[in-house]
Amino acid sequence: MFLSDHNPVITYYDSSFLSSSLKPARARQLQRRSRRIFSFDSVTPSQWEDFSAHVDNLCNISPVVFASWHVNRMCEYLHTNIIAGANAILPARTIITKYPHTFSSSHDRKWSGYLIRLNNIFNLYKSTFSSVPVLPSTLLSCRTDNFNSLFRTLSHASKLLRGLHLLKEKEFQDSSIKAHLASRDQNFDTDISSFINSALSRSRRRIVLDRVFIDHPTTPQLLTDPKDISDAVRNGSLRFLLCQWQSSGPSMITYEMLKHLGPIANSLLLILIRKCFASADIPDLWRQAMVFPIPKPHEWRCQLKNTRPITLLEVIRKSFVKLFYNRLSTILAAHNVLKGGNFAGLPGGTCRDPIITLESIIHDANHTNSPLWILSQDISKAFDSVNLTMLKFALERIRLPATAITLILSLFMNRSNRVFTAHGETSSYRVHIGIDQGEVISPLLWVIYSILF
Repeated sequence: MFLSDHNPVITYYDSSFLSSSLKPARARQLQRRSRRIFSFDSVTPSQWEDFSAHVDNLCNISPVVFASWHVNRMCEYLHTNIIAGANAILPARTIITKYPHTFSSSHDRKWSGYLIRLNNIFNLYKSTFSSVPVLPSTLLSCRTDNFNSLFRTLSHASKLLRGLHLLKEKEFQDSSIKAHLASRDQNFDTDISSFINSALSRSRRRIVLDRVFIDHPTTPQLLTDPKDISDAVRNGSLRFLLCQWQSSGPSMITYEMLKHLGPIANSLLLILIRKCFASADIPDLWRQAMVFPIPKPHEWRCQLKNTRPITLLEVIRKSFVKLFYNRLSTILAAHNVLKGGNFAGLPGGTCRDPIITLESIIHDANHTNSPLWILSQDISKAFDSVNLTMLKFALERIRLPATAITLILSLFMNRSNRVFTAHGETSSYRVHIGIDQGEVISPLLWVIYSILF
């Protein structure tokens, strides 16, 4: 036993929590997800030919047997073979979903500075003390000379590091400016859109659903737990703001794949389309969709109402609905079924006519110095307010065939969506009301629906 007039002090330094990177084991615990996307820009004509031949070889079923199946089985068979052919032939790359930062960018910059300072102190400590120092038995025998020397060494090293940091930062700024100038000059010739965005200082904005703010009048709440975020997205206002994106749906089948199907796969796809028209129904896979939130012009502030989600529908479904819409709208326009001041949903209908009419009225009022009253009505979530029962009455009013009405209503019944978040996809939720804002036929249905009122 040694007698001492002080208590020993033991200090442990753990810098692992300051690092922004995750250990592989921790990444697996957080269920880091990856997804595979196809590189269509690099697909060669010969690869498309191989893709067509491979899909045709997989579709080795008799058309008679295929036609006897239910639409769900037919759709699943085609989807499986098309994706199998794409995975076997088309080039692709894997994208890993990175775990989101817990803090904002300002916190990241602040803690990054602290991390640099602590790392410098750790390095100086290791270089100064080659072995673990042994404390004397009494503090009276200690002298401050060693501490003062260490303090001077640390101060000098800190000044050197600060000067080096400023020098490196200046070099980085100069190189970044030169690189951006060179990129802007190149974009002027090759990518005029990027040049305009750079000249106007436009930044690409996006939404990362790693938190959701619930703006309650009495108890506002910020959700950061992945399960709470998923529940809020599924039950919140995001489902009422849906539109469409020209991209693949949940099955990952794209328009490029459909355009390069071989004759055998095309014949089976035609059988499926005919059966959907004959049965006035669509497969259950076509009722599933993915929702991807994009920002509105103003900041989203972690509130779902400030997002403008896009809905990724199955491309085969969109092609099927487009075919039906083209034939229906042509008939309605040829026989003047829809009358009045509606300018949407029909072939040749644009916003130009009502704008010219309104400008003429305003010009006449200004020229004759006459009073003019203009009423503007903006219906919030118009497509989401469509009641399917009333829509059925509106379709019956213009005497659409019963099979056509059943087919239209089936597009918007028993639907389910999933939402992309920073923690992966949410579980699916049912969409009980409204029509899809991004569906091809939705503008025409809104015109038919609004005639009732």
